[in-house]
Amino acid sequence: MATESVKKNQIEKFTKTIVIFASIGLFIVIFGISSINSLISRYNYQQKTINLQKQALNNLIEDTASVNSLTKSYQKFISPKVNIIGGKSTQPNSHNGGNNAKIVLDALPSSYDFTQFITTLQNLLTSQGVLINSISGTDASSSSSYNTGSGVNVIPFQFSVSAPYPIIQRLITTLKESTTPIDIITANITGSQNDLTLNVTGQTYYQPAIQFKINNITVE
Repeated sequence: MATESVKKNQIEKFTKTIVIFASIGLFIVIFGISSINSLISRYNYQQKTINLQKQALNNLIEDTASVNSLTKSYQKFISPKVNIIGGKSTQPNSHNGGNNAKIVLDALPSSYDFTQFITTLQNLLTSQGVLINSISGTDASSSSSYNTGSGVNVIPFQFSVSAPYPIIQRLITTLKESTTPIDIITANITGSQNDLTLNVTGQTYYQPAIQFKINNITVE
């Protein structure tokens, strides 16, 4: 009986030892698989990050080259003494003066400013020596009735002036050459040659500035 008891104890110890080693082995296998998956995931993450960094670097190199090319083109664009509408680049305060960059910026303001345009129009008319009878339009800045999209938007207006024929003729030419874009929709002239009244309905334009955004990329 003693011998059987000893053998039973040995078997139980051996069984416990096997269970312990099996548990340890299973833990090592599970830990190894988890570690491998974690390493693979981290490797993929690092690889994506590296690829995006390379792409960003290439974009930066291309953008730097574009900036240099754009700078040269801009200098060439503003260098002529006579601008694109026939005015002098060195006389920015005249009705058609200023360099080409100023002409472009004045041609399409980046925001809706009805009051500023009316002031500009009044100054232009006054500079031509006409008698201003009226200047009008609808200021839509406090309402949602004007378009605030990214395209070119319209600002309508009307005015009435009086002057002799040569001055009226010169005014119409000046309006066409103005750095501020002015389209005459209708023009009605009444009176005698020495005392004409010009009634105009027209429109000018503005284009909202382009917004450049820097996006953040989440690497997953």
